[in-house]
Amino acid sequence: MISSTRKPLFTMRTASKAFAGITVVDQVNLDIYPNEIVGIAGENGAGKSTTLKMIAGIHPPSKGEMELFGREFRPSRYTQAVEAGISMVFQEQALIPNLAVYENMFLSLEKNFSAFRGFINRHRMIEFSYRHLRKLGLDHIDPRNRTSDYEFHDRQMIEIAKAFALADFFNIDHPIILLDEPTAAIGEREVKVLFESIRRFRAHASFVLITHRLSEYTELCDRIYVLKDGRNVGEFAGEAISEQHLHRAMVGRNRDDEYFKERRQLNVDEAPVALSVSGLTGTNVRGVSFDIRRGEIVGLGGLVGCGKEDVAKGIVGYDPFPTKGQVRIGGTLLPVRNRSKAAIDLGVGFVPKERKTEGIVPYMSVESNISLASLRSICKVKGFISMRLERRAARKYVDLLSIRCSSTTQLCQFLSGGNQQKVVLSKWLARGVRILILDNPTRGVDVGAKEEIYGVLRNLAEQGVSVLLVSDDLLELIGMSNRILIMREGAISFERGAPAEDKPSEQELVEHMV
Repeated sequence: MISSTRKPLFTMRTASKAFAGITVVDQVNLDIYPNEIVGIAGENGAGKSTTLKMIAGIHPPSKGEMELFGREFRPSRYTQAVEAGISMVFQEQALIPNLAVYENMFLSLEKNFSAFRGFINRHRMIEFSYRHLRKLGLDHIDPRNRTSDYEFHDRQMIEIAKAFALADFFNIDHPIILLDEPTAAIGEREVKVLFESIRRFRAHASFVLITHRLSEYTELCDRIYVLKDGRNVGEFAGEAISEQHLHRAMVGRNRDDEYFKERRQLNVDEAPVALSVSGLTGTNVRGVSFDIRRGEIVGLGGLVGCGKEDVAKGIVGYDPFPTKGQVRIGGTLLPVRNRSKAAIDLGVGFVPKERKTEGIVPYMSVESNISLASLRSICKVKGFISMRLERRAARKYVDLLSIRCSSTTQLCQFLSGGNQQKVVLSKWLARGVRILILDNPTRGVDVGAKEEIYGVLRNLAEQGVSVLLVSDDLLELIGMSNRILIMREGAISFERGAPAEDKPSEQELVEHMV
C-alpha cells in the first residue's frame, strides 16, 4: 500500500451517485497520488465509468466529499474540473473530426485567446499546441491539420496532449488524467505506443485507468481499486496485483436461484431450431455462429466492446452492419435488405439497450407505445386505429406486467425506468413474437422490476418463445440462461450449458472474457 508519508493529490470519501432513485455508486473511497497510475476494475455495470465522471464533474456525487490539492473539490461541470487540473480521455473521444487539432485542444476556451473582442489569436493557439505536442514527443502531429487526418491512436494522444496543454494554460503543475477504456478500439501496436507514452508522461502527471483487459491493469498500474455493485471491494498494490486476485474480488457474489426462477428452466435439447446465425461478420464481429432452439434462453456475454451488442443489432437489421453471414428464422433466410421488416414479419422482437431513445416514444402514451408493433390488429378500417381496441390491449399488458401508471393514457416519459422497460416488452408481447432479442433488458431497473421481468421471460420460454439475452450482468446471464455464449474481441470465445443443476461460476465466465 501507499506510504502514509505521501499525501494524495486527490481524495474521494464515501461518494455515492444515484440516477432516478437507483444507486449506481455507493460510498466509494479513492486516492490518487503524484506520478502514479491507478486502475479501477470491476464487471460491466460495477460503477467504474460513473466514478470517473464524478471526479471529472460530469456527474457530481449525490453524496460524499472530494478534495483536490488539499482543497474541497465539488465541480458542477466538466470545464470546472479541467480548470482545476483534471481532464478525461473518453472511450468514444471528445474530439470533433472536422476541426483542426489546435481548435480541438482549446474547444470552448477560445475566449482566453482573444486579443480583441470577437477576434481570436489563432497563431497563439497554434503555437501553444505545437509546444505541448513536441513536449510529449508528438512531433509528427501538425496542430493545423484536421483531427480526422490522424489515426485513432494518434487522436488518443492528442486528447492526452490536450490535457497537459490545458493544465499548463491554467497553471496546474501536476494534472490528473482519467482514461476510460482507451484501448477498446485500437490494435496491439497502438496499445503498445499508448502505454509507452503513458509511462513517459507519468513523470509530469497521474493517471486513472479503466480497461476491459485485466492484463493491462497488471502491466500498467501501481494500484488497483476493485468495484462491485458500485462499492469498493478490494485494493491491490505491488506484488498483490494479479489477474487471479482481480478475478476473485470482481466476482465474489452469491446467486439467488429463486430470484431468477431457475427451477423453471425447460429441457430444450430436442426442440427445433428457431434462430440460426452463421458466420456473421462486420466491423466489430468476426464469424459468429450459433443456434437457439424453441423455448430456449441463450445468454450472450462479454466485456464492453466485444461485439455482443452488434450481434443483436445485426440479427434484426437494426444496424445493418454485417458484411458476411446468414440469419435464418425457422429455416427462412432473412434478406440483407429490409432485414428489420422481414424479421418482424417472421415474429422477431427486439428490446434495445437505450429504452428512452430507442425503445419507447416518450411523448406518446402507454397505450400508443404498446400498440406500435401491432397497429394492424387494432385497425377496424385500414389506416384507422380503434381507440377502444388499443386501450383494451394496453390494459391487458399493464395488468399482466404490473406496469405502474396512472392510466394507459399517461405519457411514457413520466414512468420509472422499470415501467418503461415493461412497456417495451409489452409492445412485442402484443404482437405475439416467436423470438425475442434483448439487449441489457434490466439496465437501470430496480430489483423488484427485475424479478418481474425475469418472470415474464420464463413464462415466454414456457410458451415456446426463444430468447437471446445480451447482458452485462453476469448473475443475470447465469441465472436466466439455458446456455451461455461469451464473446471476446468480436468472436465467440466460450460456450457452456447452464442448466439449473449445473450453473457456471462468474469467475469461469470472466476468464474467457479477458
